[in-house]
Amino acid sequence: MHALSDPSTTEPRPRAEAVVVGANWYRFRPGEYLLNPHVMSVSFVWVVRGGGVITAGGKSFRMGPNQTLRLPWHHRVEYQADAQHPFRIGTLHIVPQHASGVAIEPRVAHLAGDPLLLSDARAGDPNEFEPSMASFASGPARRIADLGTFAVERFTDAPFNEESARALAQLVLVENSQWEDREANPALPAALEAMMAYARANLGATLSVNEVAQAGDCSATTAQRLFNVHTGVSLRVWIRQLRLREAAHLLRSSGLRINEIADMVGFNDPLYFSRAFRAEHGVPPSQYGHGELRP
Repeated sequence: MHALSDPSTTEPRPRAEAVVVGANWYRFRPGEYLLNPHVMSVSFVWVVRGGGVITAGGKSFRMGPNQTLRLPWHHRVEYQADAQHPFRIGTLHIVPQHASGVAIEPRVAHLAGDPLLLSDARAGDPNEFEPSMASFASGPARRIADLGTFAVERFTDAPFNEESARALAQLVLVENSQWEDREANPALPAALEAMMAYARANLGATLSVNEVAQAGDCSATTAQRLFNVHTGVSLRVWIRQLRLREAAHLLRSSGLRINEIADMVGFNDPLYFSRAFRAEHGVPPSQYGHGELRP
């Protein structure tokens, strides 16, 4: 005689899949400090302009334009904006496991006492995503920032759509898996990292070779050698490429005028900027990114 099975034990459990629950811009005031003690998401933060320090998981990251930071599930994060050039950031929040069939509330818990901190529908592994920063020279870091920009616009301009939020989360996680593969690459010399960070934080300035070398506490000759060996181009060419990459990112994401962007990335002559941009990207700035991200 066969025992009857209990239907309650054979029904499939609801699937738990990743979903984007928030995305936004934040413009810091000069020297502003901000603490979020309980961020219940895997977060990706990218810098649009300016600079500052972000601390999470016992690590501090000096960030400037063209950099993306990944933060793990349920993290504590501190932001300290520069006093002279405070950063403007974009943030993208993903819940790695959100139960299907449970209504998604499109927001992120940040503070103690928020009922979302106790939600059984949301889950993640704090050890799965280590805090890590990558520059836009890494394709995944740049593409995650682009997906984040798209997410900000979706959350701002359209009602929340669960299907889109889940699909977007999957795209971000695919890029993240490629990002992790790149983390095995050897670290750059500290002097080179310092010079790169200084250049990113001061793109609107003239940036002479001697000035950048001083930021790395080395001679101009050493600075040139480090850039040639580790980037394959001279310091001046690297800065020019950085300016034009940042300009391309701003054209897609900021809504600023072309002459404003040119000035922000260190081109005082809009006509020269237009020629340089076209030589680098194949189209003039007036056509770049047209219709790519904005509906």
